[in-house]
Amino acid sequence: MLINNQDPFNSTRLISLDKYFDEMVKLHNLGNLPKVMLLNGKKGIGKFTLVFHFLNYVYSKNENTHYNIIDKVINTDSNFYKSILNGICPDVIFLRTTEGKNIKLDEVRHLKSTLTSSSLTGKPRFIIIDEVEFLNLNSANALLKILEEPGKNNYFILINNLQADLIETISSRCLKNNIFLNSIQRIKIIDHLVDKNKINCFIKPSFDLTPGVFIIYNELFDKYKIDIEENITSKLNKLLNAYKKDKNKVLINMSYFLIDHFFYELVKNNEKKIEFLLNLKSIIVHKINNFVVYNLSINSVLNYIDLKIKNAR
Repeated sequence: MLINNQDPFNSTRLISLDKYFDEMVKLHNLGNLPKVMLLNGKKGIGKFTLVFHFLNYVYSKNENTHYNIIDKVINTDSNFYKSILNGICPDVIFLRTTEGKNIKLDEVRHLKSTLTSSSLTGKPRFIIIDEVEFLNLNSANALLKILEEPGKNNYFILINNLQADLIETISSRCLKNNIFLNSIQRIKIIDHLVDKNKINCFIKPSFDLTPGVFIIYNELFDKYKIDIEENITSKLNKLLNAYKKDKNKVLINMSYFLIDHFFYELVKNNEKKIEFLLNLKSIIVHKINNFVVYNLSINSVLNYIDLKIKNAR
């Protein structure tokens, strides 16, 4: 498996999420780990990394190359870690969105078929479902039937990135755990990732971005040659043109982030115009949304945004 700076499998040290990890380990060691857990929190906050470290603890604790529970570090020589990277671990099943494509109904049906057979190793089997909020109704209903009878030795960990409303019937079947980072913890993780991966920063760690999203946006700033000091119209020009070519929805989310940041600074310096500025921001966001939904002309959209931004000043 090829891993990169954005992949949680690359995060072999757990930073700032110790208390959540310790809670999961305690429940596991007491034999009280819930059959179905739901981890709620912003995308990029480290939920998948947290789960990956927990799994490394569970499956490598009887190895000589066990997990370092004091420093919260994965031993990359462990058989479990190597089996995960090589995609040959029989006891852990990952369902993740790939290349912007959501988990399909066929994948959930295949999961059900897999779970009807016992684990070949006799060990507990963990099923990790990332971005569970994006399951469509048919996929969610199929998953719900599995969660109602998970099986004696199967454990589900669902990850909700809060990007859409999670279907209530799924949520009601889970023990929920909300994952949160304060600003100090968030920057500590970003600093660690930047140092470990020798990343050249094109945006500021002080921006209100989760560590995972910071890494993604920083790489996009580099890829599309965006200077943070450019005016907002120029940055949006590059991002929307890039989206028109690549159809990467992350570029649209990044556009919304830059607009939020731009208007945040305006509001700070123009408190008497707060209502006007917030309404203007909403209009611009709506225009970009229409650009995506209706495939509008990029020049007309950019000219419209440029005019509105000039009015903001």
